[in-house]
Amino acid sequence: MNLGYLRPLHDRPGPWASAYLDASTDAADARKRIELEARAVDDQLDGAGADPATREAVGTAIRGHTGTGRHGLAVFAAAGQVALTRGYPQPPAQPAGHWAAYPALLPLLAGIGEQVRWLRVLVDRTGGDLVLDTGETLRTVAPGDRYPIHKAQPGGWSQPRYQRAAQTNWERNAKEVAEAIAQAVDEVGAEVVVLAGDVRARQLLGEHLPATVAERLVATDAGSRAPGADPQPLDEATERAVQELVERRYRDLLDAYRAGLAHGLAVGGLAAVRTPLEWGQVQTLLLHRDVAGGTADPLVWAAVGQDADVVLVDAGHERLPEGVGAVLRFRASGAPAAG
Repeated sequence: MNLGYLRPLHDRPGPWASAYLDASTDAADARKRIELEARAVDDQLDGAGADPATREAVGTAIRGHTGTGRHGLAVFAAAGQVALTRGYPQPPAQPAGHWAAYPALLPLLAGIGEQVRWLRVLVDRTGGDLVLDTGETLRTVAPGDRYPIHKAQPGGWSQPRYQRAAQTNWERNAKEVAEAIAQAVDEVGAEVVVLAGDVRARQLLGEHLPATVAERLVATDAGSRAPGADPQPLDEATERAVQELVERRYRDLLDAYRAGLAHGLAVGGLAAVRTPLEWGQVQTLLLHRDVAGGTADPLVWAAVGQDADVVLVDAGHERLPEGVGAVLRFRASGAPAAG
């Protein structure tokens, strides 16, 4: 889990107010409920010793939030100013306000989960639509009126010529869509490209994609460019593709951790992790999901400062000493060499 979005926090001194609440707007009484949750957060911050200016900044951010649908909201503030607000998919059961030397980051990491950028491509033999993981159409590729698109029916002296012309136009269209996909993958950092639509168009497209894009490709029979096509099968196929990538990453990370323990490229336990974090050795910090925030949040804070990733690990999959481990960028046998 990349924590780049938390960098604005690390550039400011604490102490920190952290607020979590249900900011869903999918009910008629949403504004009233959000107001009650804002008051509950403020009461908790007040009881913990937060200063009035910081409490007011948190309350203003909560009441000014404009998210839609069902979601949770995290707000982080210090010295009377909000440093970050972040929505996440699953709202908390109860509002919570924390006041401490470090921001309470663990609930946000658990709420967001592993993030994967994906691109969905719907193609036919005339072009394609490129859709982002936000649901926004990034680009529609329509190479123009190339005739013919459909091969001629059997019979007639011109049949072979029309068939060759149609095949040539399919190839040209597929090449333009492939170029657009490669550009889009580079632009948005897509880690998965879900390809749906006409079978022949998908085959032709695959022949023109660069290897770096082809290795991210997941083809599916779900979905169509035709107007009125049911989006649900394609949504489900996209969700499966993303989940498979997340699970594969998770397995690979745990394999790297186990192997690293034997070769000085991984450590386990609080004491063993703290020094590599200080030296910038940690590539990925591993935390059991049930590690207390007082233990986890300073480690996550240090990981943000060192541009390290953080992954929450199920204890049933891997027993980490004291619930903490790390995969290292270089060996833990000594301090890093001077640059």
